[in-house]
Order: sequence, then structure tokens, then C-alpha cells
Amino acid sequence: MRTLEHPPLQLQAAAGRPLDIVLDGAPGAGLLWQAPAAPAGCTLKATGQVPGGAGEGAGMQQHFAFQATKAGQWTLRFELRRDWESSAHAVQPVQVTAT
Repeated sequence: MRTLEHPPLQLQAAAGRPLDIVLDGAPGAGLLWQAPAAPAGCTLKATGQVPGGAGEGAGMQQHFAFQATKAGQWTLRFELRRDWESSAHAVQPVQVTAT
């Protein structure tokens, strides 16, 4: 299986304040975004899921909170995959600049 690499998302954050990262998932297919390990001096955690559309079989949006303790730039690589599979179906790079 070939992994799809999405174009990077460019996000701005304020150091010391949480940044909400929102990615569209496909829970009906068992595909959910897996967060990478947080870079040194940062925190990254899943904060919840909300419906991404109306009707049965609609997608879902996953929310992640990223927080940097100081200014800098980081690239986070989220993987869309099933828990029981070792390879990702897609990768979403998220480039965060904190000031």
C-alpha cells in the first residue's frame, strides 16, 4: 500500500498558549489520525472528536492541542491509520510557527 502525503498545513501559534489542530478522520473505515510524539519543550494531546458533517456515515473531525513553551518552528507528522495496521494510509504534516 502506498502512503498518501498531504501538503503541509501552515499554522501560527502564540508561545505558551494552546493551538487547536483539526484533522478530518474516517472512523467508519476505522481510520483515525495518530499524533506524533511531542517535540522537546512542547505538548501535544488529542482533545476530542466532533461530527464532520450531517447524516449517517459522515466523517468526523479530530482535535489535537499543541502548546510550545517558547518561540520556534516545528513540523508534526500525523498518520492516518487503523490501530491494528503498522503502515499509514496518509500522512499530514503540520508546520507550526510559535512567536
